[in-house]
Amino acid sequence: MKHLMKLLFVPLLAFFSCTSQIDEIWDNGELPRDEDEVPAGDGLHSVGVCFTRSSIEAFAEQGISEIGIYVYMSDSLIYGETQPLVHGSVEVPLPLGENLQTFVVANADEVEGAERLSTAVIRQHDNMQKPVYISEVTGFTSDNSVKSLDIELKQLMGQAVFSPKETAEELDAVTDFDALDITFTNVGVAYNVKDEKAILESVTVRTDRTAGFSAFVYSFPTENNGSRTSVDVVYLKDNVEVNRTNGALDTGIAFKSSKRSIVYMEILNEDWVETKWDDPIEETEF
Repeated sequence: MKHLMKLLFVPLLAFFSCTSQIDEIWDNGELPRDEDEVPAGDGLHSVGVCFTRSSIEAFAEQGISEIGIYVYMSDSLIYGETQPLVHGSVEVPLPLGENLQTFVVANADEVEGAERLSTAVIRQHDNMQKPVYISEVTGFTSDNSVKSLDIELKQLMGQAVFSPKETAEELDAVTDFDALDITFTNVGVAYNVKDEKAILESVTVRTDRTAGFSAFVYSFPTENNGSRTSVDVVYLKDNVEVNRTNGALDTGIAFKSSKRSIVYMEILNEDWVETKWDDPIEETEF
């Protein structure tokens, strides 16, 4: 299922307003309504970013409380701010009568190289445990020739899930290990905004009995990179490696936006590991 969140840029020359044309706009009642009330500088054009109540609620469900707005003239950044979504609207001051480009992003840890559109890269720092929402790069003119600019935030990322085939009862009985380090290769950990291309790295996620030895990663789309994801598993006990898989598990996964792929593995199957688990000692009376 595609996850889309819509917002509306409403360019209004010399004043900012969220109008009734947008259904259920959240308005704190403190935005200027009259041109004389706006302390705008010469040659500035205020662009309003307004959100519907349903969009704000959708963000809240994902724990998203702010967005990043980046606006460029030619290739150079002229506005780049992270703004809270407390009132569901944001004012963006821009130069008047210019051809501009913009993108909006939510739930990203960092936008590095943001001073130029050509070098702007969205990057995550949390072992790829949360999705990013981003709009396409959209061009517009900051004057009255554009009455509104509809922006869609899409959940850009795909997800891979590692899941043991064993039952909960079988996993509860495990004594040879108490945690796993799952390494997913060729994960899109960063995303070049202009080129729409992922930057690939390996990501290791630790999981344990409380999580049923399952793990997951999000990834920027990799389907056009010509690479597929494999999985390596390291078995740990008391934070010490006690075994590992005897080779990478080729999953065939190429990450696609809003698509989840599940990798099932028999983690207790000795055919998968480098070293056979020690046979349990059988005690009998004599």
